[in-house]
Amino acid sequence: MAEELKKKRVHKPAEERQAEILDAAVKVFANKGYQVADVQTIAEHAGVGKGTVYRYFPTKEDLFKQALIRQLDILRCKMLQAHDSCAEPLQQLKLVMSTYFQFFDEHPETIELFVHERAEFGHEETPLYFARMHEHTGDWIPMFEAVRAALPMRDIDVEEMMCLCGEIMHGAVYLSKAVVPSRASHDRLENVFRFYLQGLVTNADVDEIYQLHNL
Repeated sequence: MAEELKKKRVHKPAEERQAEILDAAVKVFANKGYQVADVQTIAEHAGVGKGTVYRYFPTKEDLFKQALIRQLDILRCKMLQAHDSCAEPLQQLKLVMSTYFQFFDEHPETIELFVHERAEFGHEETPLYFARMHEHTGDWIPMFEAVRAALPMRDIDVEEMMCLCGEIMHGAVYLSKAVVPSRASHDRLENVFRFYLQGLVTNADVDEIYQLHNL
């Protein structure tokens, strides 16, 4: 017993401790839902006391929202890394979309958080997914401007291009998890990417675009 207490009292940097609590919160909220999940269970999963959780996150609502924000920030970071790994605009876009789908295949609990957020707070404020997407619009404008310059585009502005892309990907992820049995979102990448391109271009063969841009 003394050894177990000693292990529980191991000092960790605040940032690491917060991350562990948020990881536990993601799992518990996704599994049990916002109403049923309790802070004590989350504390136990994180290996800390309930008071420690409240020291970092004053309310259950704050804990839930910060857990979802952390997942969205991890996703954004992975997408930016994918973007920076190549220079050709259409290849960047496809790789970013691929990374997006892969993230939700590996972290399906994040989708559950979307569902619970909508159920609990949907009528009070903009969902965090769309709020964060709007907040970081500047991350992606250059890529979509470059895509626009590379294609024979119909009359559509860059922000609308971005919104449509985000909405299509978001919907594809939801649908992949809604069917029984669920399917990997990433398996739909090729069809979703082609569908998106076909809606953007005018009188162009998507097969030719694929060949031209090595997609």
